[in-house]
Amino acid sequence: MSQQDTAAPGEGYDFFKNTLDAEKFRLTNAPWNELCLNDPWSVGIVTNVIELRAFKNKEEWEEFYYKMGDIRLKELSRLDEATVAILEDELLVTHDTEVIDGLDWTIKNINFQNGRTRAQLDHKGSILYNYCQKKGIDVSEDLCKEAVRFRVICETWNGIMVRERNTIAVLSEHFGDLRFEKTDGAFDHQYAVDYELWQGDQRLCGIQVKPASYFKSFAPYIKRAKAINALKNREYKKEQGLPVFEVVSDMNGTVLNHDVFSEIANHIEKA
Repeated sequence: MSQQDTAAPGEGYDFFKNTLDAEKFRLTNAPWNELCLNDPWSVGIVTNVIELRAFKNKEEWEEFYYKMGDIRLKELSRLDEATVAILEDELLVTHDTEVIDGLDWTIKNINFQNGRTRAQLDHKGSILYNYCQKKGIDVSEDLCKEAVRFRVICETWNGIMVRERNTIAVLSEHFGDLRFEKTDGAFDHQYAVDYELWQGDQRLCGIQVKPASYFKSFAPYIKRAKAINALKNREYKKEQGLPVFEVVSDMNGTVLNHDVFSEIANHIEKA
């Protein structure tokens, strides 16, 4: 299901809306996949990039993705021309993956663990447009550029927000007499707390919703993010006197670390 077909978000959720003609947007699906422009080689592992920090709103996320593209360019500037040429070859994954496989992991990570600049996303849109023209697909270059932006920036954000919303729906059903309140961006950024659990006017604990990849990965940037989040959670506990529980879930909201239910319940009993 396309993100444009998902149910409208609930209160507190800030979604990107797809304003493109639905049929024209659909026509770019196959070319987008055939070119592998959605591959991490081309746009980075975007679901990992978005986990690097908390964002006050969707606009802040978009600017952060572009900023990570600038960081990638700085890292490229330190490499030799031959390596840069490989890393800048957006379509390499479609015709010679052995070249990618042969690269040192730290080199590959320049592509995988960073975003792209706004100009680079526009360039991918032009690649998509030229391919559509060869295929006889009637779409404009501007539409192709926006289609790339929407898939990379907007669908990633919307997907993360959908996962959060579904996860809280599952938790709310389990803890029916309690309520989960979404924290604002500034609070989340300060304490790494996505939601707070309340019983009446009593605050019970903080909740952090994360995907399984956040806990399975040992990549350096994830380690840094975990360390920073741990410090923020400790600050929350120090100031609020309450713990923060990490809830691991999939896109449907299924909670994968089942023990967290009993951990929260035990804490509530003692509160």
